[in-house]
Parts: sequence; C-alpha cells; structure tokens
Amino acid sequence: ITEGDWNDFCKGWSFDVANGDSNAAAVMEGVASNNNNNSNTATDPASNGNNNNVTKLLTLSTGLPKLDENVTCVGFPQGGTQISVTRGVVSRIDVDSQYVLRIQIDAAINPGNSGGPVFDEQGQVVGIASSHLRGAGNIGYIIPSKIVSNFLQMCKDNDEVKVEDRFSGLGALVVQEESIEDSKHVPGIPNLAILGSQTLESKALRHNLGLDELDILGGVRIVGSLNNNNNDSFHTGDRLDGDDVLLSINGIPIGMDGTIQLSETRPDERINFRSLVTCQRVGSKVTLDVLRKKERKELSVSLNMSRFLVPQYDDFDAIPLYLVVGGCVFTPLSLPLVSEKKSNKSTSFSRYYRDQRSGNEQMIVLSKVLNDEVNVGYHGWKNLVLKSVNGFEPKNIQELVDVIVRKMEGEMMNFRCTVVGEQDADYVICMSEQEVIHSENRVLQRHMIASWCSME
Repeated sequence: ITEGDWNDFCKGWSFDVANGDSNAAAVMEGVASNNNNNSNTATDPASNGNNNNVTKLLTLSTGLPKLDENVTCVGFPQGGTQISVTRGVVSRIDVDSQYVLRIQIDAAINPGNSGGPVFDEQGQVVGIASSHLRGAGNIGYIIPSKIVSNFLQMCKDNDEVKVEDRFSGLGALVVQEESIEDSKHVPGIPNLAILGSQTLESKALRHNLGLDELDILGGVRIVGSLNNNNNDSFHTGDRLDGDDVLLSINGIPIGMDGTIQLSETRPDERINFRSLVTCQRVGSKVTLDVLRKKERKELSVSLNMSRFLVPQYDDFDAIPLYLVVGGCVFTPLSLPLVSEKKSNKSTSFSRYYRDQRSGNEQMIVLSKVLNDEVNVGYHGWKNLVLKSVNGFEPKNIQELVDVIVRKMEGEMMNFRCTVVGEQDADYVICMSEQEVIHSENRVLQRHMIASWCSME
C-alpha cells in the first residue's frame, strides 16, 4: 500500500486471496530470509511438531468502525527495531483533499508506521496506517479497509499491470485483458469532472433554481464542469454542467450542505457527498438525479480520472524529467516541483492546476539557469513557461529533446519563454549552437550532473 515500511513487516510472509474472498488476505507465516535454515514453513502447534503449513487469515473489515471504538496500530515506527503496538480510539470519519474516505484515530502514528495494519477489537483490519498531522497531538489517519479492499480487488482483476500513462502524474495503471478490446484503468481516484459545488442553504438561491417549486429539500449546485475544454475523451456518457443541481448519487440523497448519511444505520453521522464517487472503481457507472433548468433528469455517468496538465503527484518510483541546454534547465511543471520551492506564498502557476489535457501535453518550464559563460545575460532567470524553440512548439519534454537533437537548423538556438499571465510577452534566450555543444561537459561537471537529460 505504501512502500518501504510494509515491506520490512512482510519479510518471510506471502499474501494471496483466501478462497476467492476479496475481504480476506491469506497469510502464510514463514521464516525471515536471514534465518539459517531458510525454511518457508511454519509449525502448527496442534501437529505435535510436524511441519504442516498453517494459514492464518487477516480479515479486512467490511464496514467502518464506530466513533470511540478501540483500535490497535501495528508497525515499525522510528525509535527502535522491534515491532511496535499503539492503541487508541476512532476520533472522526471524513474525507481527505481528494475526497477519499479516511479515518482519524488518536493512536500514535509516526514515520515508519505507514502501510501497517490497524485492527479493531475483533482482530479485523479496519484500515492501513497512512499519515499523521504535523504540529498536532495524536491525530493520525488510516485508509479504511473498504478502500483497501477495492484497491486490492482492482489489482487482482488484471492479467498484466503496467504504467499506462506517464504523463498523468497519478501513477495510473492499466490492465490488459485478452477478453476485452479496451484496456481498463486500475487503480485510480475517479471523479465527477466538476470544478466544485456550492451548498444551498440560501432560500433565495433555492427559489431561483426552482427547488421550492418541486419541494426539494436537498441538493448542491455544480459551479462548473471540467469538460468545457471540448475534451470528449475525459468522461463518457452523460455529464454534469454548471448550474446543475445534484440531488442524489445512486439513490442516496445529498443534503443542502453537501453531505450524505455515513450509512443507513448511522444517520446522524454525515460525510461529503463526493465520497460516494471516490469509493467507486474507475470506469464504473453511477446514476445521478439532477435538476437542470428546473427540470428533473436522471444521468448515467461513467467515471474516469482527472488528467491534469500540471500533475498533482509524481508517478510511483518516478525519476525527475529534465533537459539541460547551455545551462538552462527545462522540466515539466508539477505540484511536487512547486512544493520543492518550500515557499508559503501562492504561486502564479496555480491558475493551471485544474486545467485538463487531452493527450500527452506537459507544461515545460525553465526551472533555473546554471551560471556559465555560455548563458551570460540570463543568469537568475527561472520559472518561465517555454513557448517555442526555433519556431517549434514542443508539447512535452520528449518532443523538446527531439527538437534539440534532430530538428535544430542554423547557428543559433532561440528559446522563447513567457511569464505566467503575460502570454503576449516573449522573453528570448539566444545562444550559439556550437557554444552550447562545447559547454556541455563543463556545465555538467561544474554542477555535478550525470547527463544532459534524464534517462527516461
């Protein structure tokens, strides 16, 4: 689930699905790889010393724990080398920034706990330790077993899993199956392709949207759609539009505050309505009850993932993509790259964070200029958006490399860049092609860079 810590916990253990039950992981207890006998069998206490394989089941809980329910967190956090056990209670159930269900507990979760199981009083796994809130006391978060089970089932359904889209920034996986012509994405976080929603506590707004006439008490207003860029491949089927009022998802009514009941047996606990979507599989269809222009409609929406122009995450085990030309460092813009600046100020790039792409587009930026005599006059330039190179307009970092290697003509290299918000203003970096070539080894050695571009 998360890398590193869970691998240490699982040394000598093998995992499979027990008897086709997607909610149970069959664990064959073995011997750690550093033992002398190198055996992978365990002794059954009831077998009088005979080496019979013993299967123990770690069962994933099918429901959500109740508030104030006792939980036990197991893992290998910092501070020691032996297994650690901490206990606490369920403090809250809500969603994260991606509207994915999460559980807050007050049991201590520290670096090293990530990926370890969290058990309830019956010994079932209610979730996987994920993170804690910095600067706060005993606020930890776990991924509910409901989400974990969905993730494992998606992985189990495949014949071959590989990275499907390196430009997604979401680590999207694809499953190739012989039985179907089209590949399906697993796993991923689906969404409704909307820019946001607005609560409807205002009586005047509800009257203006026609809710009072139909005696409708709940619903949220859709503020805008991500499909306005004419990207028909983003979502298939019906779509939500701006000014639609979303009343229910799969028959579950949405309150005017944008929340739904956590479950039928827990009506007093409410959670953001988007959790109904993010707990689905990518490609699933959901039924939406919508009020559009004061007329009630039923929409069938096929869920897909967002494909952001500026990736919100790096791919799993990703190597940073870059290109160094005459000391000018070009790289695709991503939120992790912006975070590396470690600035608390809002960035001008934020206007692009919600933009969707239709293909393999990337936003290429001049990250920095490595000072050298070949780039005198451009020292200190950074955070500029690349528009063109000698008239070519590369759509991504791979096309930029192709332009530099195969399509350069003339004696000069002209990089035209722009400042965010000043698209009509060109800033030109002009360098001699021969000087750029001769400076390559000097620049790389001076700044201890292994190659002029990433090996990817």
